[in-house]
Amino acid sequence: MQRLILAACLLATHALANAASTDQTIRACLSCHIDEAGKLDIVGIKALDALPPDWQMRFEDAFDMDSDGVAGRLQFVSGHGQPLIAKWGSNLAAARFEDFALIASAAHAVPLESDAIIKTVKQAFAARSPSPTSPFATERERGRFDAQGCPLCHVTETFEFEGQDVMPLSDFLLHDMGGPNDKPKRTKPLWGYSQSLWQTAHAQRNWNK
Repeated sequence: MQRLILAACLLATHALANAASTDQTIRACLSCHIDEAGKLDIVGIKALDALPPDWQMRFEDAFDMDSDGVAGRLQFVSGHGQPLIAKWGSNLAAARFEDFALIASAAHAVPLESDAIIKTVKQAFAARSPSPTSPFATERERGRFDAQGCPLCHVTETFEFEGQDVMPLSDFLLHDMGGPNDKPKRTKPLWGYSQSLWQTAHAQRNWNK
Protein backbone atom coordinates (compact mmCIF):
# COMPACT_ATOMS: atom_id res chain seq x y z
CA MET A 1 0.00 0.00 0.00
CA GLN A 2 2.79 2.41 0.91
CA ARG A 3 4.46 1.72 -2.43
CA LEU A 4 1.22 2.50 -4.28
CA ILE A 5 0.81 5.74 -2.36
CA LEU A 6 4.43 6.68 -3.07
CA ALA A 7 4.03 5.89 -6.77
CA ALA A 8 0.84 7.96 -6.94
CA CYS A 9 2.60 10.88 -5.25
CA LEU A 10 5.50 10.66 -7.68
CA LEU A 11 3.13 10.59 -10.66
CA ALA A 12 1.20 13.56 -9.32
CA THR A 13 4.42 15.50 -8.73
CA HIS A 14 5.61 14.69 -12.25
CA ALA A 15 2.27 15.78 -13.73
CA LEU A 16 2.36 19.07 -11.82
CA ALA A 17 5.93 19.71 -12.96
CA ASN A 18 4.96 19.04 -16.58
CA ALA A 19 1.94 21.33 -16.30
CA ALA A 20 4.07 24.11 -14.83
CA SER A 21 6.67 23.68 -17.58
CA THR A 22 3.99 23.77 -20.30
CA ASP A 23 2.42 26.87 -18.77
CA GLN A 24 5.82 28.57 -18.72
CA THR A 25 6.35 27.66 -22.38
CA ILE A 26 2.96 29.09 -23.35
CA ARG A 27 3.70 32.32 -21.49
CA ALA A 28 7.07 32.63 -23.21
CA CYS A 29 5.50 32.13 -26.65
CA LEU A 30 2.66 34.56 -25.99
CA SER A 31 4.97 37.24 -24.60
CA CYS A 32 6.26 38.11 -28.08
CA HIS A 33 2.77 38.53 -29.50
CA ILE A 34 0.90 40.62 -26.94
CA ASP A 35 0.37 44.26 -27.93
CA GLU A 36 0.18 47.32 -25.67
CA ALA A 37 -3.52 46.72 -25.10
CA GLY A 38 -2.85 43.18 -23.90
CA LYS A 39 -4.29 41.59 -27.04
CA LEU A 40 -2.73 38.95 -29.26
CA ASP A 41 -1.27 40.58 -32.38
CA ILE A 42 -2.08 37.63 -34.67
CA VAL A 43 -5.61 37.94 -36.01
CA GLY A 44 -7.71 35.05 -37.29
CA ILE A 45 -5.58 32.04 -36.42
CA LYS A 46 -8.51 29.63 -36.80
CA ALA A 47 -9.61 31.27 -40.05
CA LEU A 48 -6.09 31.19 -41.46
CA ASP A 49 -5.96 27.48 -40.71
CA ALA A 50 -9.10 27.18 -42.87
CA LEU A 51 -7.70 29.20 -45.80
CA PRO A 52 -8.60 27.34 -49.03
CA PRO A 53 -5.60 25.31 -50.24
CA ASP A 54 -5.72 26.94 -53.67
CA TRP A 55 -6.01 30.52 -52.34
CA GLN A 56 -2.49 31.67 -53.25
CA MET A 57 -2.64 29.98 -56.65
CA ARG A 58 -5.67 32.11 -57.55
CA PHE A 59 -3.51 35.25 -57.43
CA GLU A 60 0.00 33.99 -58.21
CA ASP A 61 1.68 36.07 -60.94
CA ALA A 62 5.41 35.76 -60.40
CA PHE A 63 6.38 37.58 -63.61
CA ASP A 64 3.57 40.16 -63.81
CA MET A 65 2.09 38.51 -66.87
CA ASP A 66 -1.06 40.63 -66.58
CA SER A 67 1.06 43.83 -66.66
CA ASP A 68 -0.64 45.43 -63.66
CA GLY A 69 2.71 46.38 -62.14
CA VAL A 70 2.50 43.83 -59.32
CA ALA A 71 4.29 40.49 -59.22
CA GLY A 72 3.65 37.97 -56.45
CA ARG A 73 5.03 34.49 -56.13
CA LEU A 74 4.24 31.39 -54.16
CA GLN A 75 6.51 30.30 -51.35
CA PHE A 76 7.01 26.56 -51.09
CA VAL A 77 8.27 24.91 -47.91
CA SER A 78 8.90 21.32 -46.92
CA GLY A 79 6.11 19.49 -45.15
CA HIS A 80 7.31 16.08 -44.01
CA GLY A 81 9.02 15.48 -47.33
CA GLN A 82 6.38 17.09 -49.54
CA PRO A 83 6.24 20.67 -50.83
CA LEU A 84 3.55 22.81 -49.24
CA ILE A 85 2.46 26.37 -50.02
CA ALA A 86 3.40 28.61 -47.10
CA LYS A 87 1.00 31.06 -45.44
CA TRP A 88 2.48 31.71 -41.97
CA GLY A 89 4.97 34.43 -41.07
CA SER A 90 5.96 37.76 -42.61
CA ASN A 91 8.42 35.96 -44.89
CA LEU A 92 6.12 32.95 -45.42
CA ALA A 93 8.35 30.55 -43.53
CA ALA A 94 5.76 27.86 -42.85
CA ALA A 95 2.63 26.22 -44.21
CA ARG A 96 1.27 25.16 -40.82
CA PHE A 97 1.02 26.89 -37.46
CA GLU A 98 2.87 23.95 -35.90
CA ASP A 99 5.90 24.48 -38.16
CA PHE A 100 5.73 28.25 -37.66
CA ALA A 101 5.80 27.67 -33.89
CA LEU A 102 8.86 25.45 -34.17
CA ILE A 103 10.71 28.05 -36.25
CA ALA A 104 9.84 30.83 -33.83
CA SER A 105 10.71 28.73 -30.79
CA ALA A 106 14.15 27.96 -32.20
CA ALA A 107 14.77 31.64 -32.93
CA HIS A 108 13.83 32.64 -29.39
CA ALA A 109 15.30 29.62 -27.57
CA VAL A 110 11.93 28.43 -26.28
CA PRO A 111 11.94 24.63 -26.53
CA LEU A 112 8.81 22.91 -27.81
CA GLU A 113 9.66 19.37 -26.83
CA SER A 114 6.64 17.41 -28.02
CA ASP A 115 3.65 17.47 -30.34
CA ALA A 116 1.43 17.70 -27.27
CA ILE A 117 3.09 20.95 -26.15
CA ILE A 118 2.85 22.40 -29.66
CA LYS A 119 -0.85 21.50 -29.74
CA THR A 120 -1.37 23.21 -26.38
CA VAL A 121 0.47 26.33 -27.58
CA LYS A 122 -1.70 26.43 -30.69
CA GLN A 123 -4.85 26.12 -28.61
CA ALA A 124 -3.68 28.98 -26.37
CA PHE A 125 -2.97 31.21 -29.36
CA ALA A 126 -6.22 30.33 -31.12
CA ALA A 127 -8.25 31.05 -27.99
CA ARG A 128 -6.71 34.53 -27.69
CA SER A 129 -6.58 35.40 -31.40
CA PRO A 130 -9.07 38.15 -32.36
CA SER A 131 -11.70 37.08 -34.87
CA PRO A 132 -11.22 38.48 -38.38
CA THR A 133 -13.33 41.54 -39.17
CA SER A 134 -13.61 43.80 -42.19
CA PRO A 135 -11.68 47.09 -41.93
CA PHE A 136 -14.35 48.82 -44.00
CA ALA A 137 -16.96 50.57 -41.89
CA THR A 138 -18.61 52.14 -44.94
CA GLU A 139 -18.80 51.67 -48.69
CA ARG A 140 -16.95 54.97 -49.03
CA GLU A 141 -13.95 53.53 -47.21
CA ARG A 142 -14.05 50.47 -49.45
CA GLY A 143 -14.19 52.75 -52.49
CA ARG A 144 -11.10 54.65 -51.41
CA PHE A 145 -9.28 51.39 -50.77
CA ASP A 146 -10.11 50.22 -54.29
CA ALA A 147 -9.26 53.58 -55.87
CA GLN A 148 -5.74 53.51 -54.39
CA GLY A 149 -5.05 50.15 -56.05
CA CYS A 150 -4.70 48.35 -52.72
CA PRO A 151 -6.57 45.21 -53.91
CA LEU A 152 -3.72 44.41 -56.30
CA CYS A 153 -2.05 42.80 -53.27
CA HIS A 154 -4.65 43.10 -50.51
CA VAL A 155 -7.19 41.14 -52.53
CA THR A 156 -10.85 41.59 -51.61
CA GLU A 157 -12.01 38.06 -52.39
CA THR A 158 -13.61 36.12 -49.54
CA PHE A 159 -13.92 32.54 -48.36
CA GLU A 160 -16.42 30.89 -46.06
CA PHE A 161 -15.45 30.16 -42.48
CA GLU A 162 -17.85 29.02 -39.77
CA GLY A 163 -20.85 30.07 -41.85
CA GLN A 164 -19.54 33.56 -42.65
CA ASP A 165 -17.67 35.15 -45.53
CA VAL A 166 -14.28 36.38 -44.35
CA MET A 167 -11.93 38.69 -46.23
CA PRO A 168 -8.24 38.26 -45.35
CA LEU A 169 -7.22 41.17 -47.60
CA SER A 170 -4.08 39.28 -48.55
CA ASP A 171 -2.99 37.11 -51.43
CA PHE A 172 -0.45 35.40 -49.11
CA LEU A 173 2.20 35.75 -51.79
CA LEU A 174 5.74 37.10 -51.61
CA HIS A 175 6.33 40.52 -53.15
CA ASP A 176 9.62 42.28 -53.85
CA MET A 177 9.19 45.66 -52.20
CA GLY A 178 11.91 47.26 -54.31
CA GLY A 179 14.58 48.24 -51.80
CA PRO A 180 18.15 47.07 -52.47
CA ASN A 181 18.36 45.39 -49.06
CA ASP A 182 14.73 44.38 -48.76
CA LYS A 183 13.78 40.74 -48.84
CA PRO A 184 10.45 39.70 -50.39
CA LYS A 185 7.61 40.02 -47.91
CA ARG A 186 4.19 38.47 -47.58
CA THR A 187 1.20 40.73 -48.14
CA LYS A 188 0.06 41.53 -44.60
CA PRO A 189 -3.54 40.44 -43.95
CA LEU A 190 -5.67 43.42 -42.95
CA TRP A 191 -8.62 41.58 -41.39
CA GLY A 192 -9.14 42.94 -37.92
CA TYR A 193 -7.50 46.31 -38.61
CA SER A 194 -10.67 48.38 -38.71
CA GLN A 195 -9.50 50.79 -36.02
CA SER A 196 -5.89 51.26 -37.04
CA LEU A 197 -6.05 51.07 -40.84
CA TRP A 198 -7.75 54.42 -41.27
CA GLN A 199 -5.63 56.22 -38.67
CA THR A 200 -2.28 55.86 -40.38
CA ALA A 201 -0.47 58.84 -41.85
CA HIS A 202 -0.87 57.33 -45.31
CA ALA A 203 -4.61 57.07 -44.82
CA GLN A 204 -4.85 60.63 -43.58
CA ARG A 205 -2.99 61.91 -46.64
CA ASN A 206 -4.72 59.85 -49.28
CA TRP A 207 -8.05 58.40 -48.18
CA ASN A 208 -9.53 61.18 -46.11
CA LYS A 209 -9.51 63.76 -48.89
